[in-house]
Amino acid sequence: MRPVDRRLLDVSPAARTFLVACVPLGALTAAVIVGQATLLALVVDDVFLRHRDLAAVAVPLAVLASLALARGLLSWAFEAGGHLAASSTAAALRRRLVRHVLHDRPGDPATTSGEVATAAVAGVEALDPYFARYLPQLVLGAIVPVMILVRVATLDVTSALVMAFTLPLIPIFGILIGRATEERAQARYAALARLSTHFLDVVRGLTTLRAFNRGEAQVERLAATGEEYRRETMGTLRIAFLSALVLELAATLGTAVVAVEIGIRLDRGGIGFASAMTILVLAPELYAPLRNAAAQFHASADGVAAADHILDPLGEQVVPAPAPAALLDPRDVPVRFDHVHFAYPGREGLVLDDVSLALAPGERVALLGPSGAGKSTIARLLLRFDDPGRGRVLLGGTDIADVDADAWRLNVAWMPQRPHLAAGTIADAIRLGAPEEPIAEVADAARRAGAEGFIAALPDAYETRVGDGGAGLSAGQVRRIALARALLREAPLLILDEPTTSLDEESARLVAESLERLPRSGTMLLITHDEALARRVADRIVGMSDGHIVPASEVSV
Repeated sequence: MRPVDRRLLDVSPAARTFLVACVPLGALTAAVIVGQATLLALVVDDVFLRHRDLAAVAVPLAVLASLALARGLLSWAFEAGGHLAASSTAAALRRRLVRHVLHDRPGDPATTSGEVATAAVAGVEALDPYFARYLPQLVLGAIVPVMILVRVATLDVTSALVMAFTLPLIPIFGILIGRATEERAQARYAALARLSTHFLDVVRGLTTLRAFNRGEAQVERLAATGEEYRRETMGTLRIAFLSALVLELAATLGTAVVAVEIGIRLDRGGIGFASAMTILVLAPELYAPLRNAAAQFHASADGVAAADHILDPLGEQVVPAPAPAALLDPRDVPVRFDHVHFAYPGREGLVLDDVSLALAPGERVALLGPSGAGKSTIARLLLRFDDPGRGRVLLGGTDIADVDADAWRLNVAWMPQRPHLAAGTIADAIRLGAPEEPIAEVADAARRAGAEGFIAALPDAYETRVGDGGAGLSAGQVRRIALARALLREAPLLILDEPTTSLDEESARLVAESLERLPRSGTMLLITHDEALARRVADRIVGMSDGHIVPASEVSV
């Protein structure tokens, strides 16, 4: 882990402001520390050696009390500013993570929801020690020792040289221990992510696990994953405790060396009492900031490890920033795949290999092929959930990567292969892409999707509430509602990914008839492995096999 991760500072302006503010606050803290030591030595010298009464040192005592109050306020300012910076950075990280998952890469197979939840909640919250305690101590560690050494050098050069010689022990030990801490923190976070992901998967699949009597096996796997997390946590704590001992020992030895050499020279008259007292008070303060920074490294390592897991996949923008380009209407110009190549990160081989395909305005094209042929990836590229590795997706002569992604998606209606319904009413589910449409239009879209019959039979018809994921409905009913949702948009480009999968014969017939009756006002891309549906609905059938465009006659479904 770098001492200061610039990516975290780039995420939030508040974090950058806080780091800049730490410099003058650190300089003020150093000045207060030096002033306290100097005044304390003068007061002790006046009272105990010069035998002055307390009234004679009332002013220095008042100033000393004021400096103590100022030091407390400075410490509060460091921590309060750190908490604000941590909150701002955590919010910014969560926004970027949500945008990545929901906007840039929805359905990204490389990002599981368990990992997202772990990073966005427990991981990001752990950034608080990084900003509130680690960064302030790091700034103090860069400023306070320098000012103390300068002050000590004005009093006694020998003591300043002894301090300068012993001071590097703290950062050397801190760096050596920090490397082990970083590795442990990364391993601990990975174990936590595995535990969270596994637990979430078990909860989601609980019904299936019980049906197949595999619940007990999952209990054992969860216990094993939890034990792995416990071991990593205890290993991290063990390093933290040992490092605290080593750093405290190094600081104590450094202070002791300074105290011994001052004591010997004071006894021999080589240094005055006030100077010796000032140096002795400053000695622990010399080592404290670096020692505390090394100690707080452990507290902040978990948060920085989580931030790495959020920032690393965001390092390269998935959907590029839009360039100035006019957005044409798919009703007027064709949509073309121009020698497109695409591979998913972390997977071997190309999913699409030199694919060229044209969709003429108003044309109905069926993309026919077996599972895994690359058909759904075509839909993802059209929706700009991904961009080609090589080649272009063109609207007329304009690369859709050069226009705003959100503006482009307003021209596309999509029924995914695995549709999801959020908790709410049937009407709300159908209105998802067109929330202002009246109920009459919602009912018309449901009729065209073959969903009108079963919706009318529900207790409250379109106002019937369903659970998350369409709980309470069959898989076929969920698909018909998703089809109605896509039809309600009346977008220039309609993408239907396996619209009749999981439907009974009668429902599939109704859907096919609905698709036949759709007006020719827009372009349709039908993704299916049902050859009969493709021949019934499409004007043209395009075959796909192993990421290549092939004649439909060569496709085996």
